[in-house]
Amino acid sequence: MDQIKLYNILRTDLHLTDDKAADFVSAMGKVTEREFAIKVQTLATKDDIKRDFQDLYKSIFLYGIVQLIAIVASVLAIVKFIR
Repeated sequence: MDQIKLYNILRTDLHLTDDKAADFVSAMGKVTEREFAIKVQTLATKDDIKRDFQDLYKSIFLYGIVQLIAIVASVLAIVKFIR
């Protein structure tokens, strides 16, 4: 529907010939299809999201272990200092 409107605008308002207006509309359609295909390729799939969440969970787990080790070491240092 939008292609027909664009074609009519090009033909009537800009006074292009039918062939030129049709070529322009066709070229615009190809460009938009190409741009859409590029954007679709950049979308994340379910596997990508699942992998990202697994990496996030690993990072959180390792961060927690490091924090636990730091807390235990601090408590042991304080206890040793007090004695």
